[in-house]
Amino acid sequence: MFRLSIVCAAVLAAISIATLAPAAAADVTLRGASTCEVWSKERAQKRAQYEKAWLSGYFSGLAMGTDVNFWGIPGRNQIDNDAVWKWMDSYCAANPKNSLVTAAEKLFIERVSVVVE
Repeated sequence: MFRLSIVCAAVLAAISIATLAPAAAADVTLRGASTCEVWSKERAQKRAQYEKAWLSGYFSGLAMGTDVNFWGIPGRNQIDNDAVWKWMDSYCAANPKNSLVTAAEKLFIERVSVVVE
C-alpha cells in the first residue's frame, strides 16, 4: 500500500509538473500537499509518514517529468531520505507558513545544480 501511494504520487506529480516553475505560476492545483507548519509538527511527534511519502512521490515525479535524477548517483552525488528530511526541517522551521510544494521546489532546484554537471 505504501509503495502504491508513492507510485501514485509520482505519477500525479509527473503529469502535473512540466517545468521547474512553481506550481502557482503554472496555475496547477496539487492534491495532498501540506504546509511547513504541519511538517514540523508531525516531525516533532515522529509521525510524518504521510508527508514523507508525499514528498518522496513529488520528488520522484519532478525527476521523471524533468528528466533530472533528483536522488543522484550512489557514490557520486546521491542524497538519501534523511538528508532530504533534514533539509525540509531546516527550511520549514524558517518558513512555517510556506507550503511543502514551495519547500520541495526550492530543494529540487538546489539539487539540479548538484546532479546536472
